[in-house]
Amino acid sequence: MQNTAPAFPPSGELPNRVGILVPGSNTTCEAELNRAGFPGLSFHAARMALPKADDDATMAARLRDAMAPPLKDLSACQLDLAMLGCTSAAMALGAPESVALMEGAKAARARDVGTAIVEALRHLGLRRIALFTPYLPATNDRVIAYLAEAGIATTASLGLGLNASMELFRGVSRMTRAALLEHFAKLDHSGADGILVCCTDLPTMGVLEAMEALTGKPVVSSNQAMVWAVSQHFGRRPALAPGRLFAA
Repeated sequence: MQNTAPAFPPSGELPNRVGILVPGSNTTCEAELNRAGFPGLSFHAARMALPKADDDATMAARLRDAMAPPLKDLSACQLDLAMLGCTSAAMALGAPESVALMEGAKAARARDVGTAIVEALRHLGLRRIALFTPYLPATNDRVIAYLAEAGIATTASLGLGLNASMELFRGVSRMTRAALLEHFAKLDHSGADGILVCCTDLPTMGVLEAMEALTGKPVVSSNQAMVWAVSQHFGRRPALAPGRLFAA
């Protein structure tokens, strides 16, 4: 009997696959990456439990345990690129370990959002940033230390403390544009070259240009940095490319 099933297209026409690992409560990161509108890319997410710990060593150990099962699931996707899409986890682990753990997804290349942020800030020539997050001070301190190791100083920080409980943190992805801008406007950015908005669960892609207009300075967000890193890796510009980062 003749096989009438359509043939697969040539390998060059198959979509490249990007895997992302996000916290279980995060409903923004994969949505914003998909909305960016990359030609010829598909995104595939796995979810991890996000542990809590008072010290960095304990946090890192718990993150290793939490990441292993979903990374095994992602490894079945035959990925071209795998990215850790949790800013707090990436910065608690540090760049080398984040990337090493993401290699468990068996992708052609592993990346993490922390490294993407640093590269984006450097691309814009930003050495002194003001930090805005939904985090508690302890989490902000981890971000500030991570940036300092990369040679980027933090002049001021504002955290909303929403990672104090899961109930509060569920409000991060549901934050309206008006509420986000209202909180953001309270950040002291007077001594900074630019601004970093951390957390892949914050819906930032549609508000970045308003933030830049409000402050007169470049603004980099976690998801924007991930989109930019994907763009750089594959050499493809997304349909949605907001902010000075994509204009530089």
